[in-house]
Amino acid sequence: MIRILIVDDQSFTRRAVQALLEKETDLEVIGQASNGSEALEIIDQLSPDVALVDLEMPEMNGFSLTYQIAQKHSKTKVVILSSCEDRESIDMAVQSGAKGFLLKNTSGQEIGDTIRYVQRGYFQLGPGLLEKMLSTATDPNSAKDKDEDISRLQAQSTESFKQIEEQLNRKNNLIRQELFQELEIQIGSLKQDFGQGLHLFQQQVKERMSQGFSSLNNHNNQVPGIDFQKWERQLKFREQEQHKQINQLFSGTQRSISNLEKKVEFFRNCLIFLAIAFLAEKITMLIF
Repeated sequence: MIRILIVDDQSFTRRAVQALLEKETDLEVIGQASNGSEALEIIDQLSPDVALVDLEMPEMNGFSLTYQIAQKHSKTKVVILSSCEDRESIDMAVQSGAKGFLLKNTSGQEIGDTIRYVQRGYFQLGPGLLEKMLSTATDPNSAKDKDEDISRLQAQSTESFKQIEEQLNRKNNLIRQELFQELEIQIGSLKQDFGQGLHLFQQQVKERMSQGFSSLNNHNNQVPGIDFQKWERQLKFREQEQHKQINQLFSGTQRSISNLEKKVEFFRNCLIFLAIAFLAEKITMLIF
């Protein structure tokens, strides 16, 4: 089943075209739009296979709508259904990305056949339009007009690319800021927790050492033959060794934090690389 969107500012035309298409068992009209903005909203929601688009509409003409659909919704193919039959309109429609061009006086059977051909990947012109294009192919004025149309479309493409680039840069900057803020919060929390734990551990060690010395002093006169000064020196030496171990542990944690910061920097560079690759892909799509 081929799903179709009809875009025309005349409600009578929309209803008439829908009535013709409803006679075809393999075609389904899933929506109607009276202007380009409304059509883009429906395409975002429903993703039709084919959009029948009129050229002369308020707010956004058919050329601009066709160009935006071709750039943003490549799966939706555009067939122009218009009363305009001049060479310039046909050329501009094709350059904007249309896959077919029909006149409004085309029969329902021909409209249905064109939709089927376009859905299969062919380009289709309505009856008589191909002959009109061939008859003006050698006209110097038409070549000049075509060059002007190409320049205009190139200007539109450049402007569209600038907008995409600005949106991408804003999005990447926002992602980087959020990532760095989250990492800074986690690193700060880690430092604070480690500092508190280290301080508590040192206090506990000092308290136990103090209790041990007090206990030894209290029993100094009661236990003969024991060199308590030697014990005290040994305990002080052990305390110094414990302090060294604590300092080594703290140094190791600092190195871990430094490695984490290096990983953050590497991740940021990866994000920048992905952004550049995305931009290169967009440039390639716009050029080819």
